[in-house]
Amino acid sequence: MHPPKEIEGSFRPRPADANKYSVGTVTVIGGSSHYINAPVIAALGARAAGAGLVQLVVPDASRIGASALVPEATFTKLVATCVPPKADATVIGMGLGRSVSSEVIVTRVLSGSRGRFVIDADALAILAEWYAKLGGYDPAPGQELVLTPHEGEAAKLLGVAREQISRDRRANAIAIAERYGANVILKGSHTLVVSADGKRVYENMTGNPFMALGGMGDLLAGVVGARWAYLKDDAFLAAASAVWLHGLASDTIVAANADPSIVNTAFSIGSLRTKLDV
Repeated sequence: MHPPKEIEGSFRPRPADANKYSVGTVTVIGGSSHYINAPVIAALGARAAGAGLVQLVVPDASRIGASALVPEATFTKLVATCVPPKADATVIGMGLGRSVSSEVIVTRVLSGSRGRFVIDADALAILAEWYAKLGGYDPAPGQELVLTPHEGEAAKLLGVAREQISRDRRANAIAIAERYGANVILKGSHTLVVSADGKRVYENMTGNPFMALGGMGDLLAGVVGARWAYLKDDAFLAAASAVWLHGLASDTIVAANADPSIVNTAFSIGSLRTKLDV
């Protein structure tokens, strides 16, 4: 399938002299005792979508799954005082949990920091708790954000009932973008992607009901991180192309009557990426 016109130009061929740093590095921060492998799933998404290097900041318990599934990843132990390695894009929140420690980690990552940050899951809840009722968040100079809420998380980010999000997904996605100065991926059927200025909106048409699986959002966050690390200059284009590729991978699996599992979806993303010559 050819990419829709809104994301044309996002799948740029790799140059012949590409190396693991030039095609994009991604740091994934997440995991807790309850959600051990959430960041590992994100790492799978990042690798399948083309990240040259994945750097995991995770609790010790997450290393078992990561060692088996992404053995090339580097590791930093997730503690409140850790210093996450620099990367072209940082993905944070998958399985992070809600605690004083996780709030400290989100603060350390975002406070005054320059760079590209994909904010997912528990990091979204922490951001909402801090800023939903304070008129919004102002990114630091040189800081770019992609927020990845489902409708429940979107409601928290705006401080409204979930039903309000469902009534007008487009208007609410734009409202989140404006309040947080961030590009927004409002997940769900026909996922919406909105640019930070609210002027560009992409409605995704790939994907299917078999994507209603735990971990699909973690996988997407990793894909977004890898696409952004590669494209670098356009967060909206990176987010929209990631959503399209993520949904198309699942459509390909379902069309083949294959097992629509998380890992298979990751491998399918990698296969599609190769066919697109990224």
